[in-house]
Amino acid sequence: MIEDIGKVVRVEGANAFVEVERTSACAQCGLQEVEELVTGKPVFMALNTAKATIGETVKVRVQSVAYLKASAFIYGIPILSLIIGALLGFYLAGEFGISSDTMSALLGMAGLIIGIVILFLFRRKGARKEYMPVIVEVIEKDAID
Repeated sequence: MIEDIGKVVRVEGANAFVEVERTSACAQCGLQEVEELVTGKPVFMALNTAKATIGETVKVRVQSVAYLKASAFIYGIPILSLIIGALLGFYLAGEFGISSDTMSALLGMAGLIIGIVILFLFRRKGARKEYMPVIVEVIEKDAID
């Protein structure tokens, strides 16, 4: 289980956007969604089960199983599509009279791009709640920097 401490910067319905300091737990999380690069602090959406409000310091938790599943999905889809593209390029090279190395490289890169687009489309469709970080506890009410 990965836990971190952060501050709620925005609340939207049942979700809250939490800003955290970069820590070892944060660096491991493949689920984070950086919203503000200017501040250098990651801001990600979390399920607000503790009913935290803006400015409160909260404890955020990500289940280890969800972390592993999401990591496999995030890294697996592009790698799998790259391999499929490269193999397809190898077998189609003879049809087009191009070297198998060139065709494998081109279709491998095309497969990688397609895999990344697929991930982007799945992300747009909406994250499943089991993969979302969860605010489990309000540590400090209305914290002021």
